[in-house]
Amino acid sequence: MNSYTIGIDVGGSHISGALLSHENEGGPLRTVRCTIDSHASGAEIINATRECVEALLEGGHPVMAAGVAFPGPFDYVKGVSRISGVGNKFERTFGLHLKAAMEDAFRERISFSFANDAHCYAAGCYHHLHPGDAHCIFLTLGTGFGSAFYAEGQLLYSHPRIPTNAAFYNELFKEGIADDYFSTRWFLRAFEILTGKKVSSVKHLVENYPQEAVQVFDEFADNLCAFLIPWIQRFSCEVLVIGGSIAKASHLFAPKLQQQLSLHHCNTRLIFTDDTEQMIINGAGMIASASTNISMDLMHFRKTNQPLLPVSKPVATGYEIFPSFHSNETIYTGYDTLATHVAQHKCVVIDGYVGVLWESFRSQLGAQLQRMGITAYWYDISACMKPAVVIDDMLRNSLNGDDPVFGKKFDGALTDFFEEEKLAKLAPDESAGINIVYGTGAALSGWKGLLVYLDIPKNEIQYRMRAASITNLGAIAATDPVQMYKRYYFADWPVLNEHKAALLPVIDIIVDEQRVTAITWMHGKAFRNTLDAMLQQPFRARPWFEAGIWGGHWMKQHLSGLAPDSVNYAWSFELITPENGIVLEAGGFLLEASFDFLLYRNNQQLLGKAAPRFGNEFPIRFDFLDTFDGGNLSIQCHPRTEYIREHFGENFTQDETYYILDCEPEAVVYLGFQDNIDPQQFRQALEDAQERSIELPAEKYVQVHSAKKHDLFLIPNGTVHASGKNNLVLEISSTPYIFTFKMYDWLRPGLDGKPRPINIEHAFNNLYFDRKGDEVKTALISQPRVVQQWEQGRQLQLPTHREHFYTVDRYEFSGSVEITTDGQCHICMLIEGGEVTVTTPDSTLIFHYAETFVVPASVLSYTVHYRHPGRAFLVTAYVKDECC
Repeated sequence: MNSYTIGIDVGGSHISGALLSHENEGGPLRTVRCTIDSHASGAEIINATRECVEALLEGGHPVMAAGVAFPGPFDYVKGVSRISGVGNKFERTFGLHLKAAMEDAFRERISFSFANDAHCYAAGCYHHLHPGDAHCIFLTLGTGFGSAFYAEGQLLYSHPRIPTNAAFYNELFKEGIADDYFSTRWFLRAFEILTGKKVSSVKHLVENYPQEAVQVFDEFADNLCAFLIPWIQRFSCEVLVIGGSIAKASHLFAPKLQQQLSLHHCNTRLIFTDDTEQMIINGAGMIASASTNISMDLMHFRKTNQPLLPVSKPVATGYEIFPSFHSNETIYTGYDTLATHVAQHKCVVIDGYVGVLWESFRSQLGAQLQRMGITAYWYDISACMKPAVVIDDMLRNSLNGDDPVFGKKFDGALTDFFEEEKLAKLAPDESAGINIVYGTGAALSGWKGLLVYLDIPKNEIQYRMRAASITNLGAIAATDPVQMYKRYYFADWPVLNEHKAALLPVIDIIVDEQRVTAITWMHGKAFRNTLDAMLQQPFRARPWFEAGIWGGHWMKQHLSGLAPDSVNYAWSFELITPENGIVLEAGGFLLEASFDFLLYRNNQQLLGKAAPRFGNEFPIRFDFLDTFDGGNLSIQCHPRTEYIREHFGENFTQDETYYILDCEPEAVVYLGFQDNIDPQQFRQALEDAQERSIELPAEKYVQVHSAKKHDLFLIPNGTVHASGKNNLVLEISSTPYIFTFKMYDWLRPGLDGKPRPINIEHAFNNLYFDRKGDEVKTALISQPRVVQQWEQGRQLQLPTHREHFYTVDRYEFSGSVEITTDGQCHICMLIEGGEVTVTTPDSTLIFHYAETFVVPASVLSYTVHYRHPGRAFLVTAYVKDECC
């Protein structure tokens, strides 16, 4: 069957197009040429292009794809215009998703691809010339300096021997960039400098001033040779093809160019073409034929063996990995229901968190709107972002170079990632059925309309990061996952959290985007009502789990629902609120949103007395460290308070405790220094281990303590410590969670086979060497004391160190116990017993063994009932009154 495509060349004054047959070498089957006003609105330019395509379809040939050569700047992968500040041509298309608009215009019967004219020219010429595997450079000399590269029969988008962005135009040359010297404006300026006169075009110059033209072109030839020949040599260019309007005067500069190529021993064949437009049209059709729409392989957009949150609430017995809070509101499912609501509005703003798969979302919602017969113009807010190199420079001080872990919190705002003048240019088109501005930061457009917010859990962001399916905010491409995570933590997440907090009161719809093809959503008012209800009763965050080099198998055996094929489980993020989500359930459907929405809604109701100190930062975290049948954690410490503030931008530090939830008889904890510690000797031993792989006799320097169930080891900042193997540690800690200074990691690589980061310098800036000898047992191992006792139980306080701003209680009881919060948020876990029922004036809930739950400070008291034989043990942690 014959294959037909359409090639379109959009110029400043006209559109040219052709119907092409890939089995017919005799030329186009049909051509069309029509005028266009490059200063017209986006709608008018779309309509003109549509009419051109429709004229080419009149013969009834089955066309599946069309390629459009469109001027830049342009995001050719997405099909979004980024034209701004280049002389007003097509500037009214700025931010507009032209690909989506054209495909909507043809009801998705034709797939449209966009490319720059130099690439199209190269593709057309390559097909015409058949140079095989030769290294080829293609130039278009006209309004701008276009370039493209071929090698081994492939159009190159990157190569070690060509410019970084695979184009010459912005390479430095003389006192500017190449485009300043090899475009029409250079000729007009050079002629004016030579004669004091002005001409309207290079053609006018050549035809009316032949003597002056020789002089101008001679200088042009010198410049072109000086610029091109080093690149030709570097790329080993075998074929140089030149087209464009200026190439029609090749007789004025080709001899010198050929002479210089020979003089520099360049084995390069020089070819000029005089049918540039047709080559561009042919190439556009070929690129269209080879292109495919952006699609997301659901097997590869995330890299993990952990399950996605299901759409519907699963049946669970015992520990729930998908705990949910029941809402009396409505949760909707599917793009069709969202489209029905969006269709009622003329202007829509779709904002969301970094990590959203925006093009997949746009495509699926757009398809639903298209099925409803609605014309939607989509505007991509990322067109307004500063260039990636500018953002990189802005964040340089925050990201601390190639350090794999540590940076400093960026103290700017989301607006710092955008160009104000471009945000001001982004304007809806009144002729469209719906105007939609979308992307992270879309609300910065200032558009008034329906506000939709797309949220995504941070664990899913990390799974997508590892699969390279997403980028950092404003970045061109995915990079090393370690560096991506560092930038998320220190730059992207802080500014987006502030942005999200500001939007919460006015969000009209919130969408859980994590499942990509199966969204769930709520109305904003319903979401806020549900947050208000959560702040009045106990609830759980959704935990998530990670493997590690020292990880064990206790969680696999005791927590139902975990993926059994994981190599191990080292961590459970039971309640590490900067990364946890909360799952809402209504009508059996589930929607997850980030935990911090609760703080943004009302931190006073959640934190009570602690709210003035901590604001929107949740102070306490619970997590599991599993070393059962695993290995020792690294010998490590955490930063002192002033150090973490000065170096990393955190407001409080990582003061920890190890609660031994379970252990084997021989299990140990490394904690505190031996009485005879010599800091310099210890440092030398650590450096010998790091640099010479000499095993560290850890017990020589660090005390080793037997671990027993329900022991609480105290680890204030600056304390040397590590969990030994065969422990299940409930880590009760202040919330910061990445600031671990590893000093010795038992000479082992990470799960990825790479060395784990060692931070001896940071550690020695923070260690307290006076935490040693007998003081360790008295000051760093909690000595429980009975606070109150009754017939069926007792309350014990497990005192923490003076550096800890939180304390820990344990209730050991049968039957019921009433616990008062006294204006503090309680974080609780059942550590002995199968399940308990927790009752408040507004709720009756069941929590199982090893499940972490939060009791907001607004709950004055709660009753915990244990109806099984024996006694239940419940641990609670909360901020000390004196630390508020």
